[in-house]
Amino acid sequence: MKEQDINLLDAYFNGLLADNEAEQVRQKAAADPEFAAALQLREGMEQWLRQEPGRQAVAETLTTVGKDFFREKVEAPPLKAVAVNWKRALLLAASFALLLVATWYFGSPKQPAYEQYAMHTPISFTQRGDNQTLQNAAEADFSNGQYAKALTSLEALLQQNPGDLTAAFYKGICLIELDRPAEARSVLQPLASGTSALRADAQWYIALSYLKEKDTARCKTVLQQIGAGMDHFEKAQELLKKLE
Repeated sequence: MKEQDINLLDAYFNGLLADNEAEQVRQKAAADPEFAAALQLREGMEQWLRQEPGRQAVAETLTTVGKDFFREKVEAPPLKAVAVNWKRALLLAASFALLLVATWYFGSPKQPAYEQYAMHTPISFTQRGDNQTLQNAAEADFSNGQYAKALTSLEALLQQNPGDLTAAFYKGICLIELDRPAEARSVLQPLASGTSALRADAQWYIALSYLKEKDTARCKTVLQQIGAGMDHFEKAQELLKKLE
């Protein structure tokens, strides 16, 4: 499964998505069997780990079985053939799988990561014309996480039509994803200072560009400029609290 889909599931189960974004996740699951299977598996993990007996069982299993396993590995004589206890082997495999899950569940970093909030809306050009081939390529590559290819198409579109705000906005996102946040801000800042419908979106991604650089101070400054009633306000407030 793509890293973007994994990040999307993280945000979904951590309650970081708006209602309409969460609905898009469910729609994606209805249309994509692989994504649906991952969603169902994650759902089961979440429910199990939230049960106190389940968490206690993980701790007890790792304490007893895990110690026995490592001790037996050390004490086992070299090159000696031994009978395999498959029931025990399966138990050990399950124990260490649970260890990985528990580590993820209880050991997530306190500092929020860019990937937790970078849930991109797919590109959708409202105006079609002579540039439709480039538009289709940009939409497909961006949706598939091919940001370098999408950037090439978007830059070609902007050469033909410098006033294409949609192309400029998604160029900024591609630059962030390609670890070029300073360049991304130079593209997004005119949108954030303008009056178009993309103003709040551009501000949000400028904040995320600083988050990706771990520049907490500048990230907070931009987040504070996203006022009540604007798009991303609730997520901005949530992120501000986590950055305190």
